[in-house]
Amino acid sequence: MEYDTVVKVVAGFYRIVGTLSDGQELVEQGEAIDDIAYLNITRGCRKAQRWMIQNGFGGWRKRTPSALVFTGTDAADGGRKSVVPADFLRAYGNYRRSALVEANGDRWGEEITEQEDHKKGDIYYFRGHELWLGRVASPPTGLLLDYHYLHPVWDNDLLDADIDFPLEARPLIVAMAAETAMDDNWLPGGRELEMKIGRAVSRAQSEARQIARPTKQARQFMKVRRFGNRW
Repeated sequence: MEYDTVVKVVAGFYRIVGTLSDGQELVEQGEAIDDIAYLNITRGCRKAQRWMIQNGFGGWRKRTPSALVFTGTDAADGGRKSVVPADFLRAYGNYRRSALVEANGDRWGEEITEQEDHKKGDIYYFRGHELWLGRVASPPTGLLLDYHYLHPVWDNDLLDADIDFPLEARPLIVAMAAETAMDDNWLPGGRELEMKIGRAVSRAQSEARQIARPTKQARQFMKVRRFGNRW
């Protein structure tokens, strides 16, 4: 069976955790039917997104629809900042390829870590849900953020057409949803079930890894950035 509908994904979650949608343990705190399933599937789906991205998947990518608005000053705040979009998952960039881009596709700036916020120049970094520019940075007008976005929340309103995840990799959602549920005290089965879920996660990752990388080219590691060639 393929997980091509919301109903099938929810049913897959109940199968792997070994319970029913109307189980007393799932509604004893006033939850509606499927509330707990949707909560864990949402968490598992976003965990699966991060795993897919880490393994080379380039999906769930978008740019902010309008230019970033920065507030604050160098003198009073140590830089200027902009709040990242509500559906922000991860920046589509790194220290070699900026996630800040102009409308014509030109990249601007260099990403640094939050611990390097003492630096000055055309640099930027992320601090929580804020994007900060380095002091004395001079960004062009109309700057956009290129990023991976969060999958929509799983609930009764999510349509089958809105499942934004590769079909063949969706067992990873179910397995990781079950994994997130292992910390809840309603989960039956004990150690044996935990081992079963662990095996399901491993199998789903093995299958999804082939889908995350849509090319046969060998995976490459970035060279270490050098600042000189002498000690």
